[in-house]
Amino acid sequence: MARSRSGFLNQEGPRVKFCTKCNCRIPVNSPYELCRDCMKKELFPKVKEFINENDDVNEMIVAQEFGIERSIVHEWVVEGHLEYKKRLDF
Repeated sequence: MARSRSGFLNQEGPRVKFCTKCNCRIPVNSPYELCRDCMKKELFPKVKEFINENDDVNEMIVAQEFGIERSIVHEWVVEGHLEYKKRLDF
């Protein structure tokens, strides 16, 4: 039985989506209009500032605040680009 390609094709051919900044291809099912690289360039300074201004934040709070997936924030932390404030409990 052949698979339906209707989800992949439209009348003009394959459906594609491009980053609104750099025009590179992004997954059609991506909820974002930017590729990961452009998202990092645009959002990263704002995310870093938000973390520096707020003491008690985590990946989930940051993701909700900026409307991005938690996995993106986690990736930035793992790569060493972001670091949460260390809480000092006395």
